[in-house]
Amino acid sequence: MENSKTGEISTPRDKHSPLFTWTGHPFTDAGLVALLLLSGKNRPEELTEEDIEEAIKFASRLYSRKEWSSGYIHAMMLPNSGILMANPSMSKKRTPEAIKTNLLSLLYENEDPNAPMCEICGRRHARSKPVYRSDFPLVGTGGVPNYFPSGKDGANICSHCLFLAQMMPLVAYRLSRILIIHAYPYELMLEFHREAIDDVKKSELASVARNFKRPENFLFKKLSEIGRNIELGKLSGASITLYYFVNNNQGQEIDVIYIPNPVVRFVALASQRDSDGWARIVSMGWNRGCAKRLAKKPEEIEKSCQNDVYRRLLNGESILNYFIDRPNRRTNASWNLLSFYCSEVLGLDKEALEFVKGVADRIVETIEKLPDNKLSRRVRELERAEKLYQFESFFIRVEKDRQELGIPEALMSFDDFARILTSYGEDLNVSWKTVKNLLLFRIYEKLHDRLMKASPEETGESEEEEEFEEG
Repeated sequence: MENSKTGEISTPRDKHSPLFTWTGHPFTDAGLVALLLLSGKNRPEELTEEDIEEAIKFASRLYSRKEWSSGYIHAMMLPNSGILMANPSMSKKRTPEAIKTNLLSLLYENEDPNAPMCEICGRRHARSKPVYRSDFPLVGTGGVPNYFPSGKDGANICSHCLFLAQMMPLVAYRLSRILIIHAYPYELMLEFHREAIDDVKKSELASVARNFKRPENFLFKKLSEIGRNIELGKLSGASITLYYFVNNNQGQEIDVIYIPNPVVRFVALASQRDSDGWARIVSMGWNRGCAKRLAKKPEEIEKSCQNDVYRRLLNGESILNYFIDRPNRRTNASWNLLSFYCSEVLGLDKEALEFVKGVADRIVETIEKLPDNKLSRRVRELERAEKLYQFESFFIRVEKDRQELGIPEALMSFDDFARILTSYGEDLNVSWKTVKNLLLFRIYEKLHDRLMKASPEETGESEEEEEFEEG
């Protein structure tokens, strides 16, 4: 059928088949997010042709402006784009009407049944004209056939996927590079990019992500905010990947940052469990040099500084030691948040947590009966245990204390002792050091006031540490 707007012949579409679908590709899915958010829709099948043409009209008006064409699209995303007329040589011909015509031509372009299938969606045949990085980010410059899987001088991309890539600038976040947050379920992706569309509507400029300089910091901030209205079950199987890239005439670079599902669930819901505690944990992770430099602008710290808590979560490393403040012998969060982290991220089951908590309570029951100087010494022995034999020695000393104090029951059975030392000993994340931090957390939680009062600086007591040799 002939389209009256472009004069081109387009392939008939089944009325039950949506014009666009999710592809799993970050750039085309971002373009689809733009269409949905501009139209106030939640699913691709809800989009009408009127919705799409209104979005084209909105985008064309913005793309015709210098701030978008040369300062954003050409400089960072689609250099020398002919479709969006971002090539500086096109400035005199660049009008909303001209860009709109190009986008409509893509939307209603005739499909060649002899062309290979699209490498992105697999639903339509690719365009006969090769697709280069000027029209689709990071697919190469052409002229080097072995760069592409097909062996030709361009990517096999259909007109619809190419069209969606032209909508991507509307929802991309502009940091020092371009940030796309690709998420599943796709409703989550809508939530992550809703702020970008809102910013564009208000300022008619690309969203600068609240002036965040580090993409992972912005992501964790957004995830915490979104999580306030999400239930844990809705995040089961959720995945998030950050695509942080630049595609211009100077070079093409991309960092792909994957957020593991346990981390997604934990960070999203940490504020629900203990907002103040999570804030304290995060505050302890800021790079000290950067935080000191920005001390006079504290609001800039979370936007510019690297955070070790975030880094460890992304790298699969434990953040358990951030739940406690050792210098001040106090906890940074509630046991509720601690147990949530242990179950969601470390994989400790409820029974294991309750077991360790019970051992910790029996330790507290013992050492709280000691005089202040000896109480402080016992806790310091646990704090300083860096080798497994030192950790073992701590329990032996506490057992001796129980006997001297006349506490009738043993601290724990031989089986429990073996469980503490060996059941968590081989896993890199859930080791005896995990148990040590859990014990310290419970001790600080119960005895903080006495421990601060009993610190050696205040008591003036000299301390003779008992030494146990390894083995």
